[in-house]
Amino acid sequence: MKVHRPADRRGRTTHGARTRLCAFSSGDFHDPDWLGFGALRQLNEDHLPPNATVPSQRVANMELLTLVLDGMLARDGIALDAGALAWTGAGHGSHTPVETAGAEGARVLRIAIQPDRVNLPPAGDVVRIVAVDGWTPLAAPDGAADSLPIRQQAWLRHARLAPGARLALTLDATQRHWLQILRGRVAVDGQSLTAGDALGWHDEAIASDLVAASEGAGLLLITLPG
Repeated sequence: MKVHRPADRRGRTTHGARTRLCAFSSGDFHDPDWLGFGALRQLNEDHLPPNATVPSQRVANMELLTLVLDGMLARDGIALDAGALAWTGAGHGSHTPVETAGAEGARVLRIAIQPDRVNLPPAGDVVRIVAVDGWTPLAAPDGAADSLPIRQQAWLRHARLAPGARLALTLDATQRHWLQILRGRVAVDGQSLTAGDALGWHDEAIASDLVAASEGAGLLLITLPG
């Protein structure tokens, strides 16, 4: 089964000068038809104005991933520029880092995944996207290929496509898959998707090609337990 989540159908909330676009129910936004996608519980795009501060909050038993799409974000004094992915494994309970956007603001994708084990010690790390041909692993259960070792049978992979480039998309029907368009435009089986759009698949095998439009594309593929 395939589901389509257009960018303009996401929920929109504001927190002071911050704007949040929510693929699933989150905080002040509630949509009973979009409560999550398997173990993927939240996927929010945050727009932070210059020098905005995001306070710390206490979280337990959730894998939190923060991908900086544009601008710069400081987390507890560590500067994360575009392409940095920070992981917080909340475990039995921890506080998220205080965040401050840079002088030009920041656009950030926030992902929350339920772990497959609870009450583990808190953990965290950072990786940075390296532009290569094909899919680049960012997070995996065993931390393969220097990726983040998240505590779930889940994989995050990134791809950057040059204008007109093609990339194979092969998906196993025993798992769930969420394809998020980060920037640019791409076609999947003739369906055109633009930044902010997403497709999800479950109980369906896929063997297709992704074809980037004239401006190229940046993609994030999240694979989850079925």
